[in-house]
Amino acid sequence: MKNTCHFLSFMLCLVLSQSLVKGATIQPIERTVGKLKITIDPRMELLAVIHTLSTNMDLADRVVPYSKEIASYFDSFSSHEAVKLTESLHQKYNFNSDAPVAFMLHLSQPMELEPTAKYSNYITGRSSGSDNLEQYRKAMKQFAEASGFEAFWNSKIPFYNQILDMTIANMGEIDLVEAMEDYFNETQDFYNIIITPAFRGGKGGFVTGNDGKDRFSTTISTTQIKDGIPYLSADNIRFYIWHEYGHFFVNPLGNKYAERVKSTDSLFEPIKKGMYGQGYRYWYTCVNEHIIRATTVRLYDLRLGSPQSKGLLDSELKRRFIYIEPLVEKLKDFDRQRDENNVTFSAFYPELLNVLDSLQKIEYWKQFNMSFQGPFSTVMAERMSVIYPTRDSDAEALKVAQDYALQVANMLPPGMATLLADTTALQTDLSECGIFTLGTIESNLFLKQYASTLPFKVENQTMYADKEYTDVNLKFVTCVPNPHNPQNGMLIFTALSNKAIQDIFNPSLLSSYNDYILFLNNETIISRGVYKNKENKWTF
Repeated sequence: MKNTCHFLSFMLCLVLSQSLVKGATIQPIERTVGKLKITIDPRMELLAVIHTLSTNMDLADRVVPYSKEIASYFDSFSSHEAVKLTESLHQKYNFNSDAPVAFMLHLSQPMELEPTAKYSNYITGRSSGSDNLEQYRKAMKQFAEASGFEAFWNSKIPFYNQILDMTIANMGEIDLVEAMEDYFNETQDFYNIIITPAFRGGKGGFVTGNDGKDRFSTTISTTQIKDGIPYLSADNIRFYIWHEYGHFFVNPLGNKYAERVKSTDSLFEPIKKGMYGQGYRYWYTCVNEHIIRATTVRLYDLRLGSPQSKGLLDSELKRRFIYIEPLVEKLKDFDRQRDENNVTFSAFYPELLNVLDSLQKIEYWKQFNMSFQGPFSTVMAERMSVIYPTRDSDAEALKVAQDYALQVANMLPPGMATLLADTTALQTDLSECGIFTLGTIESNLFLKQYASTLPFKVENQTMYADKEYTDVNLKFVTCVPNPHNPQNGMLIFTALSNKAIQDIFNPSLLSSYNDYILFLNNETIISRGVYKNKENKWTF
């Protein structure tokens, strides 16, 4: 009997190993919390691998340890056709941001990667046709097979499980989906968050199922690291769920009332520059964003209290969502009507458009100071100048900063960035640009020229910011107004040594609402915050 058991065990292992060799579909790792499904998805991890190997910096966060592990593991495939197509689609058609994510959501899991739904007009439009998508799909499938992606995925399963476990442990006691559905007085049947530890920011995509229903999934990058394990903090997962799934309730109404939305588009011009850098290039998108952010402020107020909602409202105003406050006030009427008369958000939505009508008539924007106010994300503009240093007695350190400035310029979308030497920048009108400056204050002559106007200073190898710092490995990133035009912004990447400039452009850290951050690496944040701004004088 004992020998029979051993034989059966051996045969079972043999069958399982053979099925794995034949390339059985890799399955996502999932957890369910109420109606919310939280996932690590092999499709997104494959996309992250390919983007990490490419020169396209739109999705991948190459600074986090996991991304460096990806780069090392798959380094020999950096010239693969899938990587080249990633770069080509980005450069030729601006196929980036949410478009690749939405594309992957239309495919089955690796190693099959077969279409499971008809590509949306949005995806085919962003890629200039389904033929390009099909070519890309086949290349990605071939990459997965040739590179050993399945073995990599299997080796990381314990890591992925730790990410999910730590995220769920930090979610808090509020049922986030239930709170959102209670607020809108409407329901959806599908809430799927895909955590993407090698991505940066949040992206989403709709897939129309065979039943004709649209289902929305959102990818969210991790925001914290503990003991080498990245995860989502309670604050971030709460904001992302209430914001990203707010789109599911709000966006269809924007489409339904498209003509009314369009009739208020004179409100766009005063905030256009600030919106552009955040990826909101059209008025209908800005309307959706204003309304979603207003509903999130109300959710914060009702579920977390006034200090939390006030802090969020102030942050949104800084980011140029200047019409949000009247919308928040109007939503208080919705709260009463919902509770007293069971009114749904969809039924109330036209009242919010009435608010925009009234703001347009009184030229509401004129009461705002339109000078740059921060945070980091609002520096981005249609045109960016990346300024590198030219003066450092340590030639090796100077080359580090110069090479990295070139990398930063290449991270930006095609045609957006102009790379300038500091000496050239001093002779150039940069009033219509957003600015990235890299290097120490002494080595970057553009920074040195305007050093007296900055809220920090550097003297005798000491940085004076919120306090004194002397660590040569310290990295300091801050945003201030463009010295050529205070309505635009300037992002400064600096340190006490140009050697520390390497890897200073850290998207996962810069995605916050901060004006400055001092850090050594992802896991060692020394200080971060928002400047005091009184009469356009910025101080800690």
